[in-house]
Amino acid sequence: MLKRKMLRDIRKNLSQFITIFLMIMIGIMAYAGIEAYMDGMTKTANKFYSENNLQDLNVMGYLNHDDLNEIKKIDNVNDAELKLSVNATTDNDKILLLNFIESNNISKFYVIDGEKFDYNKSGIWLDNFYCKENNIEVGDTVLVKYESMELHEKVLGKINVPDHLYDTRDESELYPDRKEFGFAYMSTNKITEDYIPFSSIMVDVKDKDKRDSVKEVIEDKIENAKAIINIEDTASYTAYQGEIDEGKTYVGVFSGIFLFIAMLSVITTMTRVVKNQRVQIGTLKALGFSNNKILFHYIGYGLWISIFASIVGLILGYFAIGNVFINLEMEFFEIPNGAPSMNVTSYYVSLIVIFVVALITYITGRSILKENPAETLRTKIPSVKGNVLSITKKGFFKKLRFESIWNIRDILRNKMRTFMGLAGVVGCSALIVCALGMLDSMNYFVKLQFEDLYNFDYKLNLKENLSDNELNILYNKYGSNTSKSLGIEIKEDNGKRVSNNIFVTDAGNYVRFVDNKNRIKDKPSDDGIFVTYKLASTKGYKLGDKITWHIYGDNNYYTSKIIGFNKDPQNQNISMTRKYLESIGLNYQPDSLYTNVDLNDVKDIKNVETIQNIDNLKDGMSSMLSMMKTMLVLIIGIAIILGSVIIYNLGILSYTEKQYQFSTLKVLGFKDKQIEKIFIKQNNWIAIISIIIGLPCGFYLTDWLFKTAIEEHYDFGAWISIRTYILSALGTFIISYLVSKYLARKIKKIDMVTSLKGNE
Repeated sequence: MLKRKMLRDIRKNLSQFITIFLMIMIGIMAYAGIEAYMDGMTKTANKFYSENNLQDLNVMGYLNHDDLNEIKKIDNVNDAELKLSVNATTDNDKILLLNFIESNNISKFYVIDGEKFDYNKSGIWLDNFYCKENNIEVGDTVLVKYESMELHEKVLGKINVPDHLYDTRDESELYPDRKEFGFAYMSTNKITEDYIPFSSIMVDVKDKDKRDSVKEVIEDKIENAKAIINIEDTASYTAYQGEIDEGKTYVGVFSGIFLFIAMLSVITTMTRVVKNQRVQIGTLKALGFSNNKILFHYIGYGLWISIFASIVGLILGYFAIGNVFINLEMEFFEIPNGAPSMNVTSYYVSLIVIFVVALITYITGRSILKENPAETLRTKIPSVKGNVLSITKKGFFKKLRFESIWNIRDILRNKMRTFMGLAGVVGCSALIVCALGMLDSMNYFVKLQFEDLYNFDYKLNLKENLSDNELNILYNKYGSNTSKSLGIEIKEDNGKRVSNNIFVTDAGNYVRFVDNKNRIKDKPSDDGIFVTYKLASTKGYKLGDKITWHIYGDNNYYTSKIIGFNKDPQNQNISMTRKYLESIGLNYQPDSLYTNVDLNDVKDIKNVETIQNIDNLKDGMSSMLSMMKTMLVLIIGIAIILGSVIIYNLGILSYTEKQYQFSTLKVLGFKDKQIEKIFIKQNNWIAIISIIIGLPCGFYLTDWLFKTAIEEHYDFGAWISIRTYILSALGTFIISYLVSKYLARKIKKIDMVTSLKGNE
């Protein structure tokens, strides 16, 4: 009998149970989906790194076989391999990071198509993404040029390599341009001794915990070693890991908010559903049903729906969110076989949701069962203190129209329902502002980086060790605005050494500096160093502090005073002028030249490795934004759906609870249109108050995400346009209004006899 009653009650209150199902499903889907996406990113990388033996250390310098043999003898070194890396060009002036190797046991190829590496084979193994963008297939012949060397090589394989997940030409390029830049590998049997020594040695360490001791031994024994870099400090590794770290924060924010909002509304709804069954509970008690049997009956209302909703949410989260997001990432990072992975946490969260829904139903039912049957057979009159309602008879309030006074009194009688409504709509409004605001902030970041800081049209990346005469020829044609980047190690107070870089500027107004409010600063002075705000915040640096550092390959340490701070959106480093560098006895050899000379039709310049157009750098950033936009559109969609469901659900609750009052108003002669106006007005009030609270909450949420979740090399906060606020506010209000308008139509169908007699 109780089963039939449950089915009958569900059919009678179908819309409320459907909203409960949808809210739990959407909350679980958002959490499980983003969790599956992030866990999939981690497991995909760990598997790729492990199976293809990613190196632990990169020893940089001018190295040879004697150095290799010495490193192999060091305790705790499992294996080591030589590599020569150079920037080469193709016949159509595209750039290839060309690597020559003797063996491939470390950082092994994952062959997408073609054959494995063979030292004795004549040919080239190419970056799979570069091949896709340039329609290159296995068996094709490509021309590769480096200095006086020209090679016509057959493509032997399309590959992914674990230390090339994210390759850019230099630090000014935010997004890899796979059409114009890729990596390639060849056997060293193709080069002569003229191109030796090698540029690096990849080292595989046995015990990762003792890696620092291996570094110290290499520094002592290998004179040719100029720098020893942990793999975690390389650009490719940090870019991918940064994406994972950002995503972990998103899991706790977006999915957490989705789930929290959904659960607030579900708890409110289940409480109201059970309380509305008060008379039926009294009837069941009077008929002799035990308290436990009645309790289990009502627990079943929420239990079964939450179980089914959680199962559907887990499935949809995996396929509709996890799978979509990770496929987008795999177009961004060069890593094979990316797949979402359902984390056990998602199952625990689902169980917690089911338990909470059942617990709330249990607590609500038990509170009613404590009363005797005679009390439960009567509708409970809301407990409202008279002095609370009397506010509507005083001052400003007594001058209000009847519908406003009625709504104020209704809100005061049902504070919890009103609070839940506010919380739900505030959360959804904040999420929409946050998602749209992240796009605004990223677009503003592009403007800041490529218009405010970069005041040039072209950047020329110069070849190494150019003579003064060769530099002067370039200066005469393109100007003398230059810069240099130095790889350094900073010695901290605790003795730990940390990798970083110094940007040395002699670029005049072509590369500008901004303060923490994005205002352009004067040219840096020549008596010390500037540190970026984020680096200073991370390390606790203050104005006047001194930093001890040395250049990789130079054992001389220098101590420099911090004389100012600057903001750099994409590099957290140290800056100094050319004059200051030379004042401490170091030679200035520029590696970049900035110009506004039109080089649109110029493909090659003597002594220049690459020519970078500022518009191409912007386009790369736009490509990254397009991927981010897809993710945010999905988040906005979920927020809108969840917000609509919550608004509809709260509207249903409000309407159900007011049927008696509406019937009374009808008896008193109020027309349907007047009652509809009263109903819609209260919902509009709640929507407007929620929007007023939700818009700034969205800003602070966006700002917090950028300052805490974004990878440590980036520094930009929230910048949200007025248009975004207007769109978010209008969208939230329109949804609320349309739902209220739809529910108001039910007022015409109220059965006044049933509604009024039901409360006797």
